[in-house]
Amino acid sequence: MQLYYSLTSPFARKVCVLIQELKIQDQFEMIKIDPWTNPDLRQINPLSKVPTLVLNHKEVLFDSALICEYLSTLKDKALIYPTERVEYFKSLRLQALADGAMAAVGRCYAEFKKPEHLQSQDMLQRFQATQVATLIWLEQHLDNFTKNFGIGEISVACLLAYIDFRFPEQDWKIKYSQLAAWFEQVKARDSMQFTQYQV
Repeated sequence: MQLYYSLTSPFARKVCVLIQELKIQDQFEMIKIDPWTNPDLRQINPLSKVPTLVLNHKEVLFDSALICEYLSTLKDKALIYPTERVEYFKSLRLQALADGAMAAVGRCYAEFKKPEHLQSQDMLQRFQATQVATLIWLEQHLDNFTKNFGIGEISVACLLAYIDFRFPEQDWKIKYSQLAAWFEQVKARDSMQFTQYQV
């Protein structure tokens, strides 16, 4: 299988972390690509986004949630997705929340990179509000996290690392100390260390 990914994408990192956790690295050809500058990706994925997974029979999967769901079927799915119904949907909710916040952080960073006179303060405030609300929710709902490093926890870890990557000056760890303590533990995992963001 071929995985198209970027070292700056939290969605691609989520998939890469999952691959490491499942220990199925040897099944993939990892293809690093910049979806903004390389037109070839659009020939494979009309959205021209990472991650994009090309299966052995040439079927293509895109969207990190779908790819993660597929990858979990290659090993014991219970390692990544809870089998109990209520916990399963809590895990998917964590993933959805983290994915939405990742997108907001990414768009906030893109807005900040514009010349100041072209920046939209309304958009910046909206994206920042999404990030803050997400951190508050996560701090208040740590009991939703499972003991396993499953899809919800992987997604949240990639989000928090992405905030640190794009906005290292932020002091979220002081205000959300319980969440920060959890993150300090999980970011030391081999899967997180091996997949760190890079410019």
